[in-house]
Amino acid sequence: MKKILKAFLIMIAVIAAAFAALVVKIVSDAGKQAEEQKKMVKPDEELIGERFSMPRDGLEAVEMNLYMRPGAEKLPLVVNLHGGAFIAGHADTLDSQSDRISKAWNVHVATVNYKLVSKDYDIAYAVREVADTVKHFIRNAEKYGADPDKIYVMGYSAGGYHAMASVLALRREGVPVAGQIVCYGFLRDVMDIYAETSAEMPPSLFVIAEGDPIGESSLTYAEALRERGVSVEIKTYSGAMHGFLEENNPEYEKLRSHASKSPEQEVMARDAENYIGNWIAARTKSGKGAKSD
Repeated sequence: MKKILKAFLIMIAVIAAAFAALVVKIVSDAGKQAEEQKKMVKPDEELIGERFSMPRDGLEAVEMNLYMRPGAEKLPLVVNLHGGAFIAGHADTLDSQSDRISKAWNVHVATVNYKLVSKDYDIAYAVREVADTVKHFIRNAEKYGADPDKIYVMGYSAGGYHAMASVLALRREGVPVAGQIVCYGFLRDVMDIYAETSAEMPPSLFVIAEGDPIGESSLTYAEALRERGVSVEIKTYSGAMHGFLEENNPEYEKLRSHASKSPEQEVMARDAENYIGNWIAARTKSGKGAKSD
C-alpha cells in the first residue's frame, strides 16, 4: 500500500510540474501572450462558423461558434472545447477543425468559448458553462436537428478537464450524455469528484500523446471508469506532442511557433480525428442512446 501511495504521489508531482511549466510558458511574457490572445480571435467575416450567444437565466450568456449540418434531422452533436491551461485559448482557434469534423463526421458541432480563469471567473464557472450548453441543446434538439440522446463532449488539455468535469456534473444531475472524448486532458480534481459520484457514466474515449504527463494523468480516471464497468477506449499516439490535435490547423499559422505543429504531428492529428469520428459513428449506428436517471 505504501508503494502504491508513493507512486501516486510521484505521479501527481510530475503532473503538477508539467502543468506549471505549461502555465509559466504561457504567462512568462504577459505582453506577448496578450497579443497572442488577440490573434486567436477571427474577424466575423473570416469565421467559418456562426457566432451564437446562448442566453441563461440570471447568468451571462455562453459564447460559442456553431457548425450545423444543413437540413439535418437528429444528428449527433459534439460540444468542442479548446485548451490553453485554463488561462488562454479561444474557440476561434478551432474554427477550421470544427468545420472539418462537422462535415467528415456528419455531426453538428458547438465550439464553446468558455470563460478563462481571471479575477472574475474561476474554473468551476467554465465547467457550468459547458454543462449548460449541453442542457440547451437537449432542450432545443428539434430546433437544431440534433439527437438529444447523441450529445458528446470533447476537449483538449484544459478543455479535456472541462469535458470530464462537466459530464460528471451533468450525470450527477441525471442529465444524459452520449459520451466523452478526452484528448490529453488535465486530471486536476476529477478523481475526487468521481469518488463522490454514483451516477452511471457514459462511454469514454481517451486520446493520449505518449509520454505527455498532463495527458497521461487522465488515464487514472480511465482506469477508474473501467473498474466501474464503463466502456472505455484509449488511443495512444507515439511521438505525438501535447496540443497536436488543435495546433495543426490554419489558425495557428499566425501564432507563435509550437513544437506540436509540424507535418508529422498533423498526420497524427488527422488520424486521431478519423479515429474519434469512427468511435462516434459506431455508437450512433448501435442505436444506444444516452441514459438519464
